[in-house]
Amino acid sequence: MVPVINKYRGFNPVFARGNRGSLLLAVAGATFIIISLSAILLSMTSAAIRSNNRQQLRSSALQVAESGAERGVLWLRDQALPPTSDQNITNQIGTAPTGSWTVNIICDEENNRVFLKKYEILATGTVEGHTRKVQVVVRQSTFGKYAYFTDRETSTSGSAIWWNSSDKIDGPVHSNNTGGTNFQIDYNGWSSYRRPIFLDQVTASGTTINYNPRRPSSESDYQKVFLNGSRGYLLGIQKINLPPSTEEQKKAAWGSDSGYPTTTGVYLKASQTNGVDTGGLYIQGDAAITMSVDASGNQVVTITQGSGKTQKTATITYNKSNGTTTASGTALGPGSQTSANSFSSGVIYSTGNITSLSGTIADNSYSGGKITRRSAFTIATDTVGKKNITIDGDLVYKTRPDKTKASNATANLAAGTLGLVAQNINIADDGTTKHNHPNREIDAVLLAGSSTVNGSISVNYYDQGNTGTLKVLGGLIQSTRGAVGTISGGAINHGYAKDYSYDPRLAIAPPPFYPTTGQYDRLSWRVIPD
Repeated sequence: MVPVINKYRGFNPVFARGNRGSLLLAVAGATFIIISLSAILLSMTSAAIRSNNRQQLRSSALQVAESGAERGVLWLRDQALPPTSDQNITNQIGTAPTGSWTVNIICDEENNRVFLKKYEILATGTVEGHTRKVQVVVRQSTFGKYAYFTDRETSTSGSAIWWNSSDKIDGPVHSNNTGGTNFQIDYNGWSSYRRPIFLDQVTASGTTINYNPRRPSSESDYQKVFLNGSRGYLLGIQKINLPPSTEEQKKAAWGSDSGYPTTTGVYLKASQTNGVDTGGLYIQGDAAITMSVDASGNQVVTITQGSGKTQKTATITYNKSNGTTTASGTALGPGSQTSANSFSSGVIYSTGNITSLSGTIADNSYSGGKITRRSAFTIATDTVGKKNITIDGDLVYKTRPDKTKASNATANLAAGTLGLVAQNINIADDGTTKHNHPNREIDAVLLAGSSTVNGSISVNYYDQGNTGTLKVLGGLIQSTRGAVGTISGGAINHGYAKDYSYDPRLAIAPPPFYPTTGQYDRLSWRVIPD
């Protein structure tokens, strides 16, 4: 008998069929998982792309809104007069991605009662349906923000005037440097115990500076001139125009733009209409002015006109406890008030020359860390009529402010405020035939000249007599540089050495109706949340 051999020994067909099924299920499951993960990844990638695109569009919309806000500032700057009503500006931006902005310029509710106008600029940028909003608050800028400003860095005769190492300018400096003029800086007399000439930022519209003995070639050389070394100055800055006249100050003193008196005299014209202060003190003709403080801390303004037997005097007293003003004396013009409920605008305007000016500015009234009544004055003459102011003695605040302390420190709350405007501001010597120059202090911001009339701040007989130091707390603004002294070998040999310090209060709270720069300071900037 032949044996039968099973050729399928060791192989189970049922088991093989089950194994193939399991494998197919595993492959199908893995494929499903891969497809699911891919779908999730694609979904996440798509969402990320959409989010990124959205963020890019929002970022573009924000940039468009910022551009609109800047355009709003430029629009304000280009206006001949600050707008008195709200304005809307719309413009299409033709760059990709295509977008547009709208700008609303909103007048501050106090604008009809204050000289420095403030505006809210609300800019909305839109790009492909996405919008962002930016809010900027701006206010007119005043020349009180400068420690030193010139339109030209030469004298009225065109000669160069040099800064030297004995000078000290502690505050912002700007020069338009027009007509090919230049900064002239002589640091030849510098020595290790001296500080730099300029202790704050220097800006100029010109493109070069002339130095002696040479242009600084190292950072240590620059630090002899600028506190911040080679970073202490910027050139090529936009020109800032001086005001065309003192018409605004004239109107502020009279309280109107018509009906000005023609009879020589002093006119108190202070009043209040619908909560708005109008008028101040108007002087027809030449006058000498002395500022003083009485035993009660009140501001007294003594004005003298004429001389000899024809001399007349008026006394104006501003009572800081109740804000009232009284006027008396033979120099009062016909129809002048003898009393008022305030000093109103705080402007003293003269149609003639102020032949003599000196004295003390009374303190503010203050309480609880705030000023309750300002002792603030602007004294101005007719710049277009080429009328001048001569300072023949110290002109100081009763309390000297201290910029190293907080704004609510007692000294800064108490200190008054003063501004001067004229074609020329002359600083007298000691009046002797030797023309010596005793130390002198002037606490005020001074502006000489205009955009149409050359003017300067200068010292009488600056090139003769002994030397002193001219200390100015405030600022000097002039169309052409006036000489205050002469130098030899890098040192003062006649006239005055300069000690000019900035009063930062004047940028925020300048003297009343003090001329503006035509620019706008940004008080705040923020992105408005969606």
